[in-house]
Amino acid sequence: MENKKIGNFQAIALILIIIVNHLLLGTPKNLIAQTGTGTILNMIYVFFLSIIFVFILVKLFNNFKGKDILDVSEFLGGKILKVIVGIIFIVYFSLILSTTIRVIVQNLQIIYFDNLHICLLTLIILSTIAIVYKFGSSTVIRCNSIIAPIAAVAILIIAFSNISDFSLDRIYPILGFGAKELFITGASNIFAYSGLAILFFIMPMLKDTNDYKKIAFTANITIGILIVASITSIVLSFPFIDRTSNISSLYMESRDISYWQSSQRIDGIFVFSWILALLSYISVALFFIVTIFRKLTHAKKEFPVVLAFINIIYGVTLIPKSIETVRFLEEVVFKYANISLIIVTGLILMILANIKYYFQNAKHKKEVSINNAQ
Repeated sequence: MENKKIGNFQAIALILIIIVNHLLLGTPKNLIAQTGTGTILNMIYVFFLSIIFVFILVKLFNNFKGKDILDVSEFLGGKILKVIVGIIFIVYFSLILSTTIRVIVQNLQIIYFDNLHICLLTLIILSTIAIVYKFGSSTVIRCNSIIAPIAAVAILIIAFSNISDFSLDRIYPILGFGAKELFITGASNIFAYSGLAILFFIMPMLKDTNDYKKIAFTANITIGILIVASITSIVLSFPFIDRTSNISSLYMESRDISYWQSSQRIDGIFVFSWILALLSYISVALFFIVTIFRKLTHAKKEFPVVLAFINIIYGVTLIPKSIETVRFLEEVVFKYANISLIIVTGLILMILANIKYYFQNAKHKKEVSINNAQ
């Protein structure tokens, strides 16, 4: 499999596009549902938790320069563990991707394409991805480096364009549903930092592995700014009772923004950037799915693998028959899959691998010491 070396900006953009898409969808709504009017304070608290997570992860990867979680798993438990971890991450990325596509397709259908069947709309989107991948994954990475920052800026523009309508009264009670929900159960809102999962795979792709720490913290801080800004604007813009809409909260904000004339709203621009971000997100998620699969199977050709997974994802996307099932996948499965796999399982594997590395290194030093003494 060919090496794909990427720069720092490209690496950060790969992480950023994941967060951008989830912010454009239901993540803000799910966060607010957990902690109510205290969500702004909760997001600041969760941001510091994410900083701790990234700090620990960077430290754990210090002994595995140029390696990803699959290499670390092989070091820890051999090829069997490597395959198991690889399959788990493929299923994880595929499930999250399918759920995200379904949510976006349903939003687009409600907003603009009410006469277009979900099957056809999904097929159009995935066919577009297949065409993009004809030019190779390097094209996907370069395009994402353009789209991700533009989409991020669009989120910030939407977040603060209605600043004149902000009301500080809407943040009360400031602790939302209470201190316990804010700081204990609310800690589960760290699932919003799902894009950090890319940090487990990005190291071997970097031109300079010494930049891993810089990339990790820069991406984390950027994500934190986007999340806190988005949540702050939504909390201050809408009464809590209005936050149960099935449509993206940021889209609802964009409909209230107007420039020069009241009829010149930017919700159309929002949807356009939304679609671009979606296409880039699908391409990036597929890139990591295909990368993991090829690393496990040593498949030489990329495009046939891409087509195979596009077909799988298309089928999985259409499985849910009701909006309730989609909501369950989005609000429950997505949330706890992120926490259990990225935060818990990922760190446990890295910690155990570092323990094994420590004992092997200590044993090696002892043997060298004995040989030198003889």
